[in-house]
Amino acid sequence: MSRTDTSRWLGRLAVAPRLASRLFKWGLPTRSLVFGPLSLGDDLLCTAVLHEARKRGRPLTMFTARPELFLHNPDPAAIRSIDDHYLALLRTLGRPAIQPYYVSADPSFPDRDVIPPHHIIAEMARLTGITGDIALRPYLHLTAAERAAAPRLPRQIALHSSGLAAAIPYPTKEWGAARFAALARLLSSDFPLVQLGSPRDPLLPGVALDLRGRTTLREAAAVQAASLLFVGLEGFLTHLARAVDCPSVVVHGGRAAPHAFDYTANLNLHTAPPCSPCGLRDHCPHGLVCFSTLAPECVANAVHELIARPRDDLPVETFSLN
Repeated sequence: MSRTDTSRWLGRLAVAPRLASRLFKWGLPTRSLVFGPLSLGDDLLCTAVLHEARKRGRPLTMFTARPELFLHNPDPAAIRSIDDHYLALLRTLGRPAIQPYYVSADPSFPDRDVIPPHHIIAEMARLTGITGDIALRPYLHLTAAERAAAPRLPRQIALHSSGLAAAIPYPTKEWGAARFAALARLLSSDFPLVQLGSPRDPLLPGVALDLRGRTTLREAAAVQAASLLFVGLEGFLTHLARAVDCPSVVVHGGRAAPHAFDYTANLNLHTAPPCSPCGLRDHCPHGLVCFSTLAPECVANAVHELIARPRDDLPVETFSLN
């Protein structure tokens, strides 16, 4: 036996006790869903797929590194921690453990993603084998106590200015700190601003409540639920806002068309220069021209427009999968 074969067998022996324990406790779920340990926003999007699967009488077990996203959620059959060896065993035994990756890499350009022509939730559901009409929205279930405990100010607006502190940052999504600072100055005279995000995000001027790095995921969701609306970029916190029925003003670049990532309840601001949608992740050869005409005044006007809309019963777009 070669040294490589020996190492492989020793590795299998090392995980055997844990694998046996999990088989005893967890059994063999019929169908499972998993995205990955870094997939914060994508795990939240999986709640839409779990919801549709439960409606069809075929609930899925969810494997996740973020179980707090699924607390009090009746849709998954079970919530389990990610274990690659256990998942490999499930697949070997013919028990699907589906990874609904909704983008693929462009083989001719490694920095470019190929983004589906429809909403990514629809693509995730399609990859899971779901058919029929689906609701394009995620879900997060807050308790009354969580909502009551959220820091709040009268008529507050929640903001998030940068996604560069994310586990997988996308510089092509960034509107820029200077523009967000200008927007904060425009809004702070009319609304108390609550800033969410990472402690590494620059502090915006005029912020009444600085919660950067000071909330759990669920606490951030409760702050959004207590706010008139959320302002941010395409990313986890925008999806989280929709999950708790908080409308958003979302500043989009040209990486993807808004219909692929956003929600009909939001005001989705973007321009479409000839180079968009580009699917680029890290480097824009055109200096992010797609953001150049999205002035802070334009975003501030969108905030006032969205606040004037009724807050109850946010509209939900549906998509039909054949």
